[in-house]
Amino acid sequence: MFNRPLAISTATILGAFLLTAVAAEVGEPRLDAYWRLPLAPQGQAPSGWSEIEQSLAPQDCGQCHAEQLAKWRTSRHAQAFSPGVVGILLDPNSAADSADCTRCHAPLDEQRAAFEAARARGVADRTSEQVLAAVGDPCAGCHLRAYAHFGPPQRGTGLTGPSVPPAPHDGVFRTPLFESSEFCSACHQHPAEWAVAGKPLENTYQEWKASPQAAQGISCQSCHMPDRQHLWRGIHDPAMVASGLTPRTSVDADKARFEITNTGVGHAFPTYATPTVIMFAIALDTGGTARVETLRSRVIARRLRWDGDQWHELADTRLLPGQSAAIELPWDGNDRVRVWLEIRPDDHYESEVYPNHLARLGPHGGESMRLIAKARADAAASRFRLFETELHRP
Repeated sequence: MFNRPLAISTATILGAFLLTAVAAEVGEPRLDAYWRLPLAPQGQAPSGWSEIEQSLAPQDCGQCHAEQLAKWRTSRHAQAFSPGVVGILLDPNSAADSADCTRCHAPLDEQRAAFEAARARGVADRTSEQVLAAVGDPCAGCHLRAYAHFGPPQRGTGLTGPSVPPAPHDGVFRTPLFESSEFCSACHQHPAEWAVAGKPLENTYQEWKASPQAAQGISCQSCHMPDRQHLWRGIHDPAMVASGLTPRTSVDADKARFEITNTGVGHAFPTYATPTVIMFAIALDTGGTARVETLRSRVIARRLRWDGDQWHELADTRLLPGQSAAIELPWDGNDRVRVWLEIRPDDHYESEVYPNHLARLGPHGGESMRLIAKARADAAASRFRLFETELHRP
């Protein structure tokens, strides 16, 4: 594919040297150097590399890694530079936040530069295939440093270290870091200085460290990248959410009861402040119509509010591993009750962030307003129900 000779070239030797040098800087098992955000520019690719080898675009990686590309395209990583993110960054009042947002939502320095150039031209739209930032969190975000490629231990053999040349893009340096939960913490563990009520805005890695899963050696990748699949399923995926929870229902002479337990999520459920999860119970009349006045609910979420200067925690009712939440509804003359769990993956943005931006932008918000309005509609469409059940009075 690359039309390159099999002899070991100067570029191959240089690539191996770069791999070793960057690996030495990172060290094992620390990731400080590897995940020094914002990421440094890749620099100049080795002169003998083909155009595809030099490319930072996922579709070019996919010419050899087709399965990984196909799975990645279905993931939230591929959608990280979403219409909501772009719309907010196009809001003149949010332009200063670009560096903080792109460091995880479009982590390559080249992506940041591409977005700023596109914004200057007025074409900073996620649908533009010409904008490198539009691809979100790309292959190179995890696998490329100074044009040296890194990946997990070799499948089957567990071998680590530099691959044997010759190989496309001068091979890969294999390291156990890619199988470590700490590898994910660069974006999924916010720093202590961003703490609200003593807990970082996103505290996933520390929650995992305190979990039964961590004690059993079950890593983030075990659940979110099973068999190394580039899927990263989470709160937006009904099957993934259902697999981490155990529902229980019961009835007695006085009431119906609905309970869920965090039995398989290796961190708080939900882990960050964006989603809202609500347990519902409602009585049904003899014809099966819901009696709205009987509706009861219980919220499972971390509720935060920004006052323009700092964050405030309003409530934290999330479920740590092993914890349960329940809701009960007296029969009160009824014989049937419907219960369900409603997941609102993007509730904080849907109900607070996007409306606030739209109100400030007004009717002449242009592209920013259009994208934020789309993001709000997408957020509303992402809601789903689990464990919906009808219970009958004994």
